[in-house]
Amino acid sequence: MHVWIRLAIGYYKQSKINDFVRILEESKENANKSYKGHEKDMLKALDTLASHYVQQANKEKNKDLKKEYCSKATMLYTSADKISMYDSDHLLSRAYFCLLDTDKLDQANHQFDFVLSTNPSNVAALVGKACISFNKKDYKNALGHYKKALKINPNSPASVRLGMGLCFFKMSKIPKARLAFERALELDNMCVGALVGLAIIELNNKTGESTKLGVEMLSKAYSIDSTNPIVLNHLANHFFYKKDYTKVQQLAMHAFHNTENEAIR
Repeated sequence: MHVWIRLAIGYYKQSKINDFVRILEESKENANKSYKGHEKDMLKALDTLASHYVQQANKEKNKDLKKEYCSKATMLYTSADKISMYDSDHLLSRAYFCLLDTDKLDQANHQFDFVLSTNPSNVAALVGKACISFNKKDYKNALGHYKKALKINPNSPASVRLGMGLCFFKMSKIPKARLAFERALELDNMCVGALVGLAIIELNNKTGESTKLGVEMLSKAYSIDSTNPIVLNHLANHFFYKKDYTKVQQLAMHAFHNTENEAIR
């Protein structure tokens, strides 16, 4: 089983997703399980495939396909529960699945707390709790979780800096928000959230130069993700003031449809 998992992950890293899925699906029936520790490997195979479907569901715009991905993930997690319900990695994976549903935030929070009770330095659990606090508009608590995660792992991905920047912005600490967004972009120059954050800061300065810079940042964000509702809304506002109403209508309708999808997600 562990060989099948390594092979599947190898294909995943090469962006050969269909092969990745096929190998993990077939491993459930065909992989050798007659060795000590095979249960742990089976758990990893189920959770790895489930996590993939969670990511697909998170990105999917079509509500029927999204529901299908969620159903597949649920079935895999249910099977994994029968092997080891309280395994930390399994609980983390399940908790992040719960984050897709606002009605399950408390369930996710309990799972993150359980993981932290056994390992207070678990960065993934801290980031998960930060996301929940931010969703509940508890920005101070969210920032505390992000800061703790960054202290434990100074090499945390750009998303942690982005989360901190969003917290600072919501708390009206604009200079600190700017620094956090800029650092996120240093770590990942394709970070749309950081580009949008910096663009809004520039647009709010309302000078000719800052407006130009803000629009340039939004344009770059649009080139990376042309479906982001926030990018589309701010670009629509810009073209409204430029009296280019055709572009305003196109961007606004695009933003409306994607906001509907976000609400479903």
